[in-house]
Amino acid sequence: MSPKNSAMVIRLTAYGFIAFAFIWGLAPYQSINLPARLLLDLLAWPPGDADPVLTRSEMWLSSIGAGLTVAISIMLLGIVAPAVEKSDKKTIRVTFWAFVAWFLVDGAGSIASGVVSNVFFNAILLAAILIPLSAVRLDENVKQNTSG
Repeated sequence: MSPKNSAMVIRLTAYGFIAFAFIWGLAPYQSINLPARLLLDLLAWPPGDADPVLTRSEMWLSSIGAGLTVAISIMLLGIVAPAVEKSDKKTIRVTFWAFVAWFLVDGAGSIASGVVSNVFFNAILLAAILIPLSAVRLDENVKQNTSG
């Protein structure tokens, strides 16, 4: 995958994260939080067993999670995607390992709290970021190996 195409996939993924965070961020606003409750219910598979009212902790942690997701998305758009277009190995490597760390910490906590389905959903998000990052690295390695 070319650096330009990899950056485009990362940007599209970041916009998807922002949309997800917008819905998730509605959790504390009880009069309009139905989309967030449905999302949380879906992610804590199987759907349909969620309480009709979110707890204070669920609303608070949703605010934190949604805010961090938007912040990460802005960094993907403003720092990572441009760096990928330039084949900046350091930024690609740091981003790769940052997302692996997120996946491991979030996954372990999800399993420990009994929401194993979140690991599956996180794996999809992880792949959406790591595939274009890895593809750029592979393209770059091919260029280095063939330039001789």
